[in-house]
Parts: sequence; structure tokens; C-alpha cells
Amino acid sequence: MLIDFAHQGALTKYRILSNTITPRPIAWISTISQSGTSNLAPFSFFSVVSSNPVVFSLCIGTKSNGEHKDTLRNLLETSKATINLVMVDLLPLLESSSQELPYERSEASVFDIGLQAAHPQYPPIVQDVKVAYFCDLVETKSFGGSDISVFLEAKECFIDDMIYREDLRFLPPHLGRVGKYYLQASELIDPKKP
Repeated sequence: MLIDFAHQGALTKYRILSNTITPRPIAWISTISQSGTSNLAPFSFFSVVSSNPVVFSLCIGTKSNGEHKDTLRNLLETSKATINLVMVDLLPLLESSSQELPYERSEASVFDIGLQAAHPQYPPIVQDVKVAYFCDLVETKSFGGSDISVFLEAKECFIDDMIYREDLRFLPPHLGRVGKYYLQASELIDPKKP
């Protein structure tokens, strides 16, 4: 079957991408509004686009009412974000934080998600994450639809001492999306699995 994207709606395109571009890493983005409200939201349309400098891409859709998502709004106002990488034990909290809340409500407060200040110039990290990146907004780009592509440059990286190795040969047990399901990174490489 050939599917012509010119004749498909946004939801059809999203479903095709989300079920075929797999696995996808999850960015749990922490931002802060100008008034000081913390926002925490997961995104799986996320990737590395450059290693030197370290630049990530993030695709941000709109809220159900068509307005900018809080993450994008905060990024446009402050130019700062923290990317938390998600592990399996944080999955219930991650799923809670995906719900739409009014702009002035913090997912961390509403769903009792612990945050900790790890860098004085960037939004907090989620407690118990093992890897996080502290990023500045580089650019936003629209390709004509409702989605906005965001490019974030990582200025510093947090790696928990429990997993860090000087030779950098470590693999945190991060989660990725496989369509609507989740997959732990170790499942991808475990030689004991069939």
C-alpha cells in the first residue's frame, strides 16, 4: 500500500510515525515559566541531531485546544530546558505527567513528582533520574503544520555517580517507545533473550 501524506490528516501521519519509527527515546522535559511554575512533560519525538555541539531535536504538538504546549511556551520565554532520560521505575510518574493541565499548574506538584535543583541556571531534574542534559534553546522551526520543531543545545550533562564510569562504557536502563508500548534499553541488547 502506498500512502500519500498530502492526502492524510495530522492524526494519521502521527500514528504511522509513532508505530514505525521505533524504538524512540523519551525526553522528560523540565521547564519553568517566567512566574516560577515548574512544568514536566514527556516527548518521544526526540533525538540527537549533532554530537559536537551536542544538539537535540524535539517535536512539540499543540494542546487539545490548539494552543502551544506549556513546554514550548516556557522555552520561548526562558530559553532553558532540562532533558531527563526516563527509567522503568519512573514510568508511572511519567505517564501521569503526560496529562494536560492548566498552564499555572505544575505536574510535579499535582502528581507528587520529586524534583531537585542540580544546576543553578537550569530547570530542576526529576529525583532519581540517572542522566539529564541542561539545554539552551537554539532555534524553533515550523514546517507549515501545527507542530513546532525545537532544537536544544546541551551545555552540561548530569550522570549519576551510581552508573558513571570513567571509560564511559555504561548503559542506563532507559525506556523507549515502541508504538504505544514501552521498551527498556537493556531488552534491546540482552543476549539471553530469544
